[in-house]
Amino acid sequence: MFSGFAAVPGAVVPYSYNWLMVGLSFLISACGAYVALRWCRGIRKPNGRLDVDRLMCASVALGGGAVWAMHFIGMVAYQTPTHMEFSLLVTLASLLAVMVFAAAGLAKASSPTGNPLSNTIKGGVLTGTGVVVMHYTGMAAIHTNSVFEWDLFIVALSALIAIVVSAVGLWLATNVKTVAQQIGAALVMAVAVCGMHYTGMTAGTMICTGRTYSPTLLALEGDNMGYAVFALTAVVLIFILVIEATRSGSQSVSVASASGRH
Repeated sequence: MFSGFAAVPGAVVPYSYNWLMVGLSFLISACGAYVALRWCRGIRKPNGRLDVDRLMCASVALGGGAVWAMHFIGMVAYQTPTHMEFSLLVTLASLLAVMVFAAAGLAKASSPTGNPLSNTIKGGVLTGTGVVVMHYTGMAAIHTNSVFEWDLFIVALSALIAIVVSAVGLWLATNVKTVAQQIGAALVMAVAVCGMHYTGMTAGTMICTGRTYSPTLLALEGDNMGYAVFALTAVVLIFILVIEATRSGSQSVSVASASGRH
């Protein structure tokens, strides 16, 4: 696939995409967005206070599933003739960052006070900032015998896409109600998140710095990393989806019982 490439300092590293991994990155993003939308229902209690359980689960599904897992699998899909590994601690930091920013964005967008549109935009800026931080922190986690040279215009474009995508996603999270609407919204969000990620990927050109590199401790590597992250994320999403469905079903029964007594 990369015949003729020589890993010498200054050489531009060619790349291609594993399209199966690209497809899996889209699928996990759509699943994460759908689960997040389910948990966003009733994220505010009748008195206006946050339902912390719903906020945490929504941020895990949105930040961890729809965004971070999509990003990591998309990074694995990015194939080069040079070996790459990912710093475990930096990768975990990128995951934590996007979940915290997603929670802050959801809390702001669902605020019962202030202008709803303004709250959604502010929440989008918060969440979008988290997506950008996560993406480029995740890129910084790559350890190889190359460095990235960045096109700052495309970096800025990817940041703008992240903020717009996040604002649209938060608007959908606080407005869609039916299952059909949630599925449609999840697909839209997955297209948007993948668009931001793969736009961001084009901002970097890998330049070889040496023939080899020294492996580091606490690093993630291996041909099956993408499949492992997909499987682990899918299990987490299914688990919290079942919890949400059970909780919603119990609440519906309680409401029906209360109505029957009246």
